[in-house]
Amino acid sequence: MRDNREDMRSFMRRFHRIRHFRGYGGLKVLVLYILREGPKNGAELMDAIDVMSHGHWKPSPGSMYPLLSKAVEENFIIKREDRRYELTKAGIEEINMFKTGTFDKAETVEDILTEIDSNLSYLEDLTKEKLTPHIPILEEIREKVIRLHETLHSSGPET
Repeated sequence: MRDNREDMRSFMRRFHRIRHFRGYGGLKVLVLYILREGPKNGAELMDAIDVMSHGHWKPSPGSMYPLLSKAVEENFIIKREDRRYELTKAGIEEINMFKTGTFDKAETVEDILTEIDSNLSYLEDLTKEKLTPHIPILEEIREKVIRLHETLHSSGPET
């Protein structure tokens, strides 16, 4: 599975701005968005939403499976023989109305640093077991932060 966390975070920021999507409507949008990556079963969809929301929300089977049945009836998805759900052309059109391919990007240094700080707070909450496989990239990031710190505290001219 490709690393799409930035797309998901951007989608969640946009999703939270849409106040009238609560209950079935909001969950439907999330399910359709996740299914853009490929077929998933109900449990995989619930887990994806849990990860996407950083553990703040995991839909219950009592909300997920009726939604999936209704989305099949509305022809937004189909249920395959392997019990996984897949987007239909109508489902793709429905999710495309949210223009999920274009997201606001951090444009200022302050915006970038705020986003980095939020992501670091998330990483601090993870268990050692979840972080250990990522030690090499964490070390690369550490080195970059040290270089930035040294640049800021060097006696050379300010740029």
